[in-house]
Amino acid sequence: MTSDHHQEVPISEYRRCSLVSQEAGDDPGGSGTPFSAYLGVEVPPPWSEDVTESRNFPEGLSESVEKAFDTGVVGKFTGLMPDSEYSRKGHKRALLYQRSKNPGGVANAAAYERHEWLLPDEQLVPFAHSLSGGDLSRFERYRENAPIVRDILVCTHGGRDACCGKFGYPIYETLRYKYTAEYSGLRVWRTSHIGGHRFAPTLIDLPNGHYWGHLEPESLENLISNNGPVSDLRRFYRGWAGLESPFEQLVEREIFAKEGWEWISYVKRSRVLKSSEDHARVHIDYTAPDGSAFGTYEATVEAEGSVLTLGSCGTDPLQDVKHYRVTGLKNFPAKEAHVHHTDAG
Repeated sequence: MTSDHHQEVPISEYRRCSLVSQEAGDDPGGSGTPFSAYLGVEVPPPWSEDVTESRNFPEGLSESVEKAFDTGVVGKFTGLMPDSEYSRKGHKRALLYQRSKNPGGVANAAAYERHEWLLPDEQLVPFAHSLSGGDLSRFERYRENAPIVRDILVCTHGGRDACCGKFGYPIYETLRYKYTAEYSGLRVWRTSHIGGHRFAPTLIDLPNGHYWGHLEPESLENLISNNGPVSDLRRFYRGWAGLESPFEQLVEREIFAKEGWEWISYVKRSRVLKSSEDHARVHIDYTAPDGSAFGTYEATVEAEGSVLTLGSCGTDPLQDVKHYRVTGLKNFPAKEAHVHHTDAG
């Protein structure tokens, strides 16, 4: 999208940031916030603009979460809205999704590993404090081992941005009451701010760590079933949380659209060889789960014009946001599988 398209977005007609973004052709690709570990904790409503300042946010929890960030134990935190089916009175559920690492400290998992506790209210803050080097074994009695295979976190945080409430809730409602009935092992949560509300409705799919945005009802079936051409969902895919930069996420999106759903299970490690504000050369090494295939994808990411969009709902001025394109995507598969290559993360 080039800058000469700016005049097609009449600001007088649109004050919802998601509508402005979609009308402008604002690409959500590369907008996923990376994290090595995600922590979600049930927080009863109402939610303030900053969920940690909410009336019912447990006293002392903010300090424990900040410490977990400072020590690198947690890279992303959100509040989860209690659910009549998932929640228990007098308790708070805590979800921790982590990527495992090899002895060298390199992430070596295609997805995130779920750890879950259902904690008495009075144990939540001591538990959160123990995440940063404390003894978690004393909370083992509260660990949940149910074979849940997937958590979908839909941002419905209308107190942070109106679009997340207006457009996020209908998507949440469809996923929560239609798809959880059709797919076993699927849970759907209302979550506080996950970033990128101009791409509402937006969600995080765990354990995969995929961000999706500008979702439409007809996109949900293939997203949840992991079926059909991934290329049909390309315009909704914001990026994978396992990659550190927008450049890497944009290249990974093109590979995902090309390879299909099997790509989710591939272990991936990315390298940015050259980068500037407008250009990058990206390599993504990959390994199949069974070691039957591995190799490297290479591509160039280049700036390609910009669009005017709103960062948030309301009266904020339009922002000029750069767009990028991926060119020269090439796959260099290895001639034969090699078990020692599987430490790529």
